[in-house]
Amino acid sequence: MRPNFNKAAESEVAELNDLTAAMWVQAYDSAWLGQNWELLERLLALDVEFETKHFTDALIGRHSVITYLRDAIKQTRIHEYNATDLKGHSSGPVGIITYRWQLDCTIEEERTETTGRDVLVLRADEDHWQLVWRAQFRA
Repeated sequence: MRPNFNKAAESEVAELNDLTAAMWVQAYDSAWLGQNWELLERLLALDVEFETKHFTDALIGRHSVITYLRDAIKQTRIHEYNATDLKGHSSGPVGIITYRWQLDCTIEEERTETTGRDVLVLRADEDHWQLVWRAQFRA
């Protein structure tokens, strides 16, 4: 079955510029930080892929990604999280978002501060953008 890109291109989804990207990332971060799994389901494509550190493995599929995030959140106490330097760009039904993040958290009684960058690839789906691929680069 071939994807129907014309349908996505003709959809009512907003252009993915810096402002739209910031709003999308805010919703995405709010979903996983707030454990709003229903919203997160809407933001993730069914065939989403999360690349792991060093691109050695990948989490494939919405269910796998949400299960991974649920398990990670259960073990983590987040003190502060920030996403900055957001850039968004789209070309038809494909969107790219890049941003810098900072995380201060405690895992297994050890407090850590990490920073990095995320690169997100999104696809226009009817009236919203869905994440299809994520790579994370730690600083």
